[in-house]
Amino acid sequence: SHELSWENIPLSRGASGTGAVSAVVTPVAGLIAVPFVCPLSGRLESLRTLEGASGSITSLEFDPSGCQILASSYNKAVHLWQIGNCKSKETLTGHADKVTAAKFRSTCHQAVTGSRDRTVKEWDLGKGACCRTINVVSYCNDVVCCDNVIVSGHNDKKIRFWDSRGPRCTEVIPVEGKVTSLHISQDQMHLLSCSRDNTLKVIDLKMNNIRQVFWADGFKCGSDWTKAIFSPDKTYALVGSADGSLYLWNIESGKLESILSGEHRASVNAVAWCFSGHYVVSVDQGRKVVLWK
Repeated sequence: SHELSWENIPLSRGASGTGAVSAVVTPVAGLIAVPFVCPLSGRLESLRTLEGASGSITSLEFDPSGCQILASSYNKAVHLWQIGNCKSKETLTGHADKVTAAKFRSTCHQAVTGSRDRTVKEWDLGKGACCRTINVVSYCNDVVCCDNVIVSGHNDKKIRFWDSRGPRCTEVIPVEGKVTSLHISQDQMHLLSCSRDNTLKVIDLKMNNIRQVFWADGFKCGSDWTKAIFSPDKTYALVGSADGSLYLWNIESGKLESILSGEHRASVNAVAWCFSGHYVVSVDQGRKVVLWK
């Protein structure tokens, strides 16, 4: 069995004893600060600031090479940056409402976005153009991709599966609350969902059925955009709660492994797990970021 030891590590910008710093996203200005861990100090430091977004940022993702960043925003657009260039390389427009999610496909040349305009769009990033629009019936809060499948999570309490080679929905999985986030495991075998019924669900992508349901006394999904994730090795599921705590479940046993509390004073919106598995970052609605290891 795995035994975890969690501690905060200091952050260089506005560091305090708790390891907290102002959020890396500035919603009003639409600026994104790209951080890195300095090899000399071991501190998280600002590398550069990316400009060009005029609205609040709703999602961020690196491409598979780590050289580009894709961001969705409330200004109905998606922005693409090269890491070495602070100016937006491309702005993708076409959605009629807030863009809630943007994800790269398996290559850095294609992307998928979801919006509150009840559409999911596929993009050719080389041409900077939309190559397909899918009408999805309900507000889309998150979207993920694997192989030829696009999965979208919705306000109408449904998870929908789409074949990118055809026009129709291939599968619908109902849940008990608005779907706030989706995350695919590294091996693309399982999907993790978070929803407003205060549960996380593990879905088998081969059978398209719910394999596990995680819940705990005290855990409350704090917003329509609360993000839950697998650990890189799919050993754990992690999510932030409305009370500022992080809840960690063991996938194999199905049991709650740990509750990390005491650092956040506001609802935790999102968590991210470093690919190496050594670090976790959490961010709350009060614009505080905590780096854990």
